[in-house]
Amino acid sequence: MTAPSPHLHWQAAVHAHARHLNDYIARGDARDWQGMDDPDDAPDLSALLPTLMEQLRAANAGRDADAIARFRAQWPPLHEALLPLLEDNSQGIGALAWLPDGGLLVRTGAWYEPGRVLVVRELESQALPSVDMFGASPDRQLVALAIGGHIEIRRGDEPAPAARLPLPRGDEALPAVLAALAEDDAAIQQLIPFNDGHRAVVVRGDGVFLCGPAGIQRLLPTAAELQEQAAQEDPYPVRLDMVHAAVSPDGDWIACGQQDGRHRIFDGHGQPVCRIGPHGEYPHHAAFFADGRHVALNACHFYNGATIAVDTAAFDRIDTDFYEEHPAVRVVDPGGRIYASAPVAGGLVLGDAYGYLRAVDAGGTLLWKQHVGSTISAMAASADGRMLAVGSHSGTVHLIDLASTTANPEQVGVRAHRELRRWLFWKQEAAPLAW
Repeated sequence: MTAPSPHLHWQAAVHAHARHLNDYIARGDARDWQGMDDPDDAPDLSALLPTLMEQLRAANAGRDADAIARFRAQWPPLHEALLPLLEDNSQGIGALAWLPDGGLLVRTGAWYEPGRVLVVRELESQALPSVDMFGASPDRQLVALAIGGHIEIRRGDEPAPAARLPLPRGDEALPAVLAALAEDDAAIQQLIPFNDGHRAVVVRGDGVFLCGPAGIQRLLPTAAELQEQAAQEDPYPVRLDMVHAAVSPDGDWIACGQQDGRHRIFDGHGQPVCRIGPHGEYPHHAAFFADGRHVALNACHFYNGATIAVDTAAFDRIDTDFYEEHPAVRVVDPGGRIYASAPVAGGLVLGDAYGYLRAVDAGGTLLWKQHVGSTISAMAASADGRMLAVGSHSGTVHLIDLASTTANPEQVGVRAHRELRRWLFWKQEAAPLAW
């Protein structure tokens, strides 16, 4: 009797495990997760990994869409089954941004890791060695590129940059004693151009900066915080942990924070407006909803956390402490440590430390959720709202069709959207692999 093809065993095991997890999630949600045991472990498919990888490389050899589609149908992806390969291959995805022509910018490696920037179009990828980091504007019509010590803000396919701005030196507004201690901490964690194409926010370990035609303004640490730090008996260099920022769609607001203290709101010209206490221990992420009427602020504790939505109309009358209730503040996600997010129709997609995507509205209603793999590290929605790109610390980029209403049988979640493709940006592979 002929042994079944390896892919048939893989396919059956992956689909069975997905059915089990979806049933488990349905039961957990129905019981509000009270008295739930752990789900079954993922199937051990390690013996099939050499065959899978051989066939995946073969499917990618000709960059043929039909060959890759056939491979995916035979070998549906399961993150947990790939864990034996990740120790030597995984890396963070530091940033993602869609281009107007449908291309996707990818920064491999988290900001603190060596990496490179590539652009992916259909089944082709091209390295952009001159680009250090990039970021998209809130309306996703512009992209800012960090190139050779400056910022180029580009609109669509226009050949000339809309603006060319200097990058921060790092000593802006530093008291002399702190300037003397300044370290080389110029790795860009976030780069956010405004919709007007003339300003950009730069987030680094040594500060949050607003760059514009008139120069560079430091937002964090504030002048008062710098003076206090400089006056200490044993001053130390400026170094911010878990620093982050977001720009509102209308360009009127900048939200930012770092591990110590409350979230800060500045106006679009860098003037401080208010401070908002998180509903968690350590501020970790900020993002504006698509309509700009609310900002989401996440704070974490280990791998958990909470996200609040704050009405931007209340910025002129809010000043809250940690966990303080306020009519303009609502908890919209009570459990996740959020690393990345993206605005979508009617809400915001939050990506957490456990590899879950949760789309919520500003009232806290869960719109949909799905599991994609390891800790989420980057996210980008296309300008037309159709596509969502999600990067994780497994070195994977997931391309998700937000207009879909039916998920693949291997997908796990509630009202999950169809994953069209995933790219493996693995350290030991000669080129990215489309799956």
